[in-house]
Amino acid sequence: MNMNKKTKLTGLIFGLVLMANTASASLLIEPHVGYNLNASGNTTENSVAHEYSYKGGEYGARLGYQVLGFMAGLDYTHSSMSLDDVTVSGTNYGGSYDRNEVGIFVGYNLPILLRGWGAYYFKSKAEKDSSNYFKGNTFELGLGFTALPFLSLNAMYRIVSWSQHQYGATSVDPSLTTNEIVIGVSLPLNI
Repeated sequence: MNMNKKTKLTGLIFGLVLMANTASASLLIEPHVGYNLNASGNTTENSVAHEYSYKGGEYGARLGYQVLGFMAGLDYTHSSMSLDDVTVSGTNYGGSYDRNEVGIFVGYNLPILLRGWGAYYFKSKAEKDSSNYFKGNTFELGLGFTALPFLSLNAMYRIVSWSQHQYGATSVDPSLTTNEIVIGVSLPLNI
């Protein structure tokens, strides 16, 4: 073997060893907290337009798998919505709602202190009490800044499609979509 082939072979082996070392997959556990700065939407019932707006805190965790910067897994988020007073057909829907969401996420950690992800929450339920609740699903796009050790400063844009509204014995399709802006922090731990 001549010297040029030996150098190329050594470089190839060295590169494969480095790639194998960095290609190791890990379990991702990421607790997160945030605050919904602004959520708003509108719907029409009986030819009358109604505006919805709410805000509130949230917390949850992601559990997933991470390899070569790619990440994917499950997300659970709990939040408290303070819905502004909204009266539709004589019924007041204002007040505090507890909201639980379960979904899946995929994302990527860039080497330049940024990370991005998308999530689909297939189960979203905001409940005021057992006879007054909203159900639907949520799409989320997020961007995190990871310059601080162990922390990610996050900004998320969420679109929530509320497909069912139950109040008392009455269930309606509210055709309500709300847009949310959420800021928060998370602690992405790779084990």
